[in-house]
Amino acid sequence: MSATGKSRATTRSDADWWANGSRKSAKAMAGLFTPKDAAMNIVIVTINQDHAAIASWLAAQDFSGCTLAHWQIEPQPMVAEQVLDALVEQWQRTPADVVLFPPGAFGDELSTRLAWRLHGASICQVTSLDIPTVSVRKSHWGNALTATLQTDKRPLCLSLARQAGADKNATLPSGMQQLNIVPGALPDWLVSIENLKNVTRDPLAEARRVLVVGQGGEADNQEIAMLAEKLGAEVGYSRARVMNGGVDAEKVIGISGHLLAPEVCIVVGASGAAALMAGVRNSKFVVAINHDASAAVFSQADVGVVDDWKVVLEALVTNIHADCQ
Repeated sequence: MSATGKSRATTRSDADWWANGSRKSAKAMAGLFTPKDAAMNIVIVTINQDHAAIASWLAAQDFSGCTLAHWQIEPQPMVAEQVLDALVEQWQRTPADVVLFPPGAFGDELSTRLAWRLHGASICQVTSLDIPTVSVRKSHWGNALTATLQTDKRPLCLSLARQAGADKNATLPSGMQQLNIVPGALPDWLVSIENLKNVTRDPLAEARRVLVVGQGGEADNQEIAMLAEKLGAEVGYSRARVMNGGVDAEKVIGISGHLLAPEVCIVVGASGAAALMAGVRNSKFVVAINHDASAAVFSQADVGVVDDWKVVLEALVTNIHADCQ
C-alpha cells in the first residue's frame, strides 16, 4: 500500500537554514544508510506530475533492496523558494540517503540548494547511480569523457541528465510512500512574473528522420531545407554552424541543444565532436557523410560515405524517388 501526505511550503533563505538547521539535519542523518546496512532510503521528487523522464531512468537502474519514496511537487512552482522549506522540513521528518530530482535547470537548482541547506552533497546531471558503492556517473568536458564520482556526505542530492528517447509512457514503481508538496507563496522580493513567449515543442524532438549539418555544410539554408524535405527529415545544426550565423539557434543539436533519438540520423559536414554526437547517440541508425576519411564522425556511424555530402544526398533523393515510382 502507498501512503499519501501533504506539506505546504513556507519561505526562508538558504543562509537561515544553514545557520539554524544543522542540529536537526545532524540528528536525522545519524540513522542513515552505510554500506553495511541492509537498505538505502531514496526519495524521488517529481514536479507537476511530469514522471516520464525520471521513471524511464529508474527503469534502467537496479534499486533492488532500496526503500523508495515519492515526493510530488504540485502545482508547478515559479521559483525554488516556494518549495525549498517544505523539502527541508520533510527530509528532517523522514530522512533519506539520496534525493533524486528530474532533469532540467529547476531540478539542478533544487538539488544544489537542498544539499546546501542540509549540509549534504549535490551532483547535477548524473546518468547513473550505483547503489553498492554509492557512486554516480556523469558526462564531462562536452561529453568527451565520463566521470565516476563518490562522496560520503549525506544526503546526496542528485539531478538527472537530460535523456533522448525516454519512454513517454514510463510509470514510477508502484507501492511507494507518497507525499504531496504544495508550493508556498511567492517570496516578497519577487515583484512580478511575465511570460515572454509560449514555448512550443520543436518538430526536431519528434522527428523520425533528422539531417544534422555541421560547419562543412556550406550550402545555403534553402537548399539544405529542400534536400531535407525530399528526404522526409527535419534539419538540425551543430553549435559551431549556428555560431557562424544565418540559421535558427533553436535548431542546435548536442549537449547545449536537442538530444534526439530518431530512427535515422544523417550527419553531414561535421567532424564528429563529442558535444555534437551526444545529441544523436541514441539514434537507431546513423549515416555520416564527410569528405575527410579520418573524421571522427565515422567511428560513431553505422554507415560512412567519404564524398561531397551534397552529391551524396542528391543521389539519395533521386534513388528514393525512383523506388517510390
